[in-house]
Amino acid sequence: RPLLPSCFVIFLSCPVLDHMLATRVGGRASARCCASTAWLRRHLAASALQVPHRGQLFINNEWLDAEGGRTFPVTSPATEEELFKCARASKGDVDAAVKAARDCFHGHNWGKQSTGAARAKILQKMAEELRTHKEDFAVLESLDNGKPIGESRGDMDVCAGLFDYYAEMAEAFDRERIAAVDVKSDPDFGVRLVREPVGVVGMVTPWNYPLMQAVVKVAPALAAGCSLVLKPSSVCPATCLRLGDLAMAAGVPAGALNVITGTGSEAGGALLDHKFVNRLSFTGSSGVGHTVLHSAAKKLIPSTVELGGKGAIVVFDDTDLEAAVDWIMVGIFLNAGQCCSATSRLVVQRGLESKLLSRLAEEASKLQMGDPLCESTQLGPLASKQQLSDIEGFVERAKRDGADVVCGGVTPQGRGCYYPATILRTPLGSEAWKEEIFGPVLAVQSFDTEDEAVQLANDSEYGLGNAVMTADAERCERVAQQLHAGIVWKNCTNAIPLEAPFGGFGRSGFGKEYGAMGFEEYTQTKTVAECKAGFSWNWYVAKE
Repeated sequence: RPLLPSCFVIFLSCPVLDHMLATRVGGRASARCCASTAWLRRHLAASALQVPHRGQLFINNEWLDAEGGRTFPVTSPATEEELFKCARASKGDVDAAVKAARDCFHGHNWGKQSTGAARAKILQKMAEELRTHKEDFAVLESLDNGKPIGESRGDMDVCAGLFDYYAEMAEAFDRERIAAVDVKSDPDFGVRLVREPVGVVGMVTPWNYPLMQAVVKVAPALAAGCSLVLKPSSVCPATCLRLGDLAMAAGVPAGALNVITGTGSEAGGALLDHKFVNRLSFTGSSGVGHTVLHSAAKKLIPSTVELGGKGAIVVFDDTDLEAAVDWIMVGIFLNAGQCCSATSRLVVQRGLESKLLSRLAEEASKLQMGDPLCESTQLGPLASKQQLSDIEGFVERAKRDGADVVCGGVTPQGRGCYYPATILRTPLGSEAWKEEIFGPVLAVQSFDTEDEAVQLANDSEYGLGNAVMTADAERCERVAQQLHAGIVWKNCTNAIPLEAPFGGFGRSGFGKEYGAMGFEEYTQTKTVAECKAGFSWNWYVAKE
């Protein structure tokens, strides 16, 4: 196969064997698969599942050790055991990656010297390679991040779709990047607007959707002709490193895409502050967002910061109960609630509150929590021990603040970073109502009037995504118009098509990802004014 990096070894557990068997038969792990597990364990006691991965830095189309051979461990959130080691980049390593990106951008086959059509072919090939190796990438994502394998496969589909979508945009860029301006004020001059790639982009991405949050930046940046240095989260770097394999298989020029791993304070800080980086793109917490903006401000360069959220889903009492239950659960329990766009606050009309919470508690308690590679798992572990500790702290403080626990709220015994689906009736103004918890914890408030519902939904310093559910179409539109968020969902939540720009207001950051606006983030506009050769104003030197 074209992508053959080194492998790390995971000794087979029963769920992993079930996953392998289910994959072979093309469906969910059946009773027959589970029965076959015992046979395989007897005959393959010393066998191991080998998953392709990378542990070095990807710089200038080469796999390199970090300076001094430094590494850091990457652990499984399901078992809390070490999976493998990654290179820990130094400032010198970051310098090398930025130099490779800069040299490539100013070279003869990338940046302004390349065509959108050529870049489109590269992106299409990256999409093709990812689809070919989808299962490897999905398994790696679940092992590293803890999300259920079905969700990881869905993430890989989105990533492949992003490569294809921005390939089309790269082709269109050849036709659309130059536009004439109708100059009526002075007919002696012609004016054109020329869009061009912004240059070298420094990207720092989070651990909750490791590959997807990287590709939504990488794909449009490459489509525009930028070169880039990607620094993924040290918690979940595995699939982002394998972008290097996709790049080489697709023919990305050396230096156009570089991936470095390491700590945020060292490698991340060196990248953010690098003098030859022309733009920053960051997804993560609002706290770190301040650091990114300080770095951009010091250099007076543009930045995109997609930060936290504390979205609300408003449910009126005429809403279909079962649809409401399903969408509310999608909004808070998908990816174990580790989603910036999560609608983690439920604002429900008082007449429906009791019945809705009863059904929610019933369905939330049914969610199968377990090994992310087991096909039946619906709620995997949180991404790290630190994240588990943070969520435990939020819930314990909420209880002390007077929150009523509708369901969940107690960490299960055993190894792994697991936390149950939790629903809390929280006091208005409490920490659990105001702050992003970033886990499977839903905060609930009730309302009587439409105005009160809007006020509760907008009671947040964040403004990423809000939702409204009602059978009344006019009310649905009226409330949607009043909700303060970068994206508003009507009778659904967390639907983010590739073509739809995504970004927030307030503490949720600024700039857009996805859609055409996501592409425009990586371009800048140059104005070209011209007149006929030999013409002048005769201002200082008059022609005789």
